[in-house]
Amino acid sequence: MQPALNLNLPEPEWITLLRLEQAKGKSISQIARETEMKRPSVSMLLSGTYPAQSLDLATSKHGSRILKLYRDQVLCPHQHRGLEIAKCRALASAPMSTSDPDQISQWRACRQCALNPHKPEKGQ
Repeated sequence: MQPALNLNLPEPEWITLLRLEQAKGKSISQIARETEMKRPSVSMLLSGTYPAQSLDLATSKHGSRILKLYRDQVLCPHQHRGLEIAKCRALASAPMSTSDPDQISQWRACRQCALNPHKPEKGQ
């Protein structure tokens, strides 16, 4: 048996949104229907007993949909958090910075991102 990893990582934003919906009085079944997730998965995520070592797969599968549903945002793969659609588009169309390493990193990530509306098609 492997020991549990207690890394005290911050909770993903999309799980926090699920918790907020539950705090508003929604049942786990109702949240599962709204988010198109299985009810046991929602229950385990909310109770902190989700069996995966990492939430990366669950985030890629459900995170974007939950942010869109409850916050009308997109999940930025680079920042690992929700962004308003206008902010995402602004970052995607911004010119490359030559002085700020964080902005250079964001610019590079936006060039490769599937959400980038300005991303050139392959072969162009």
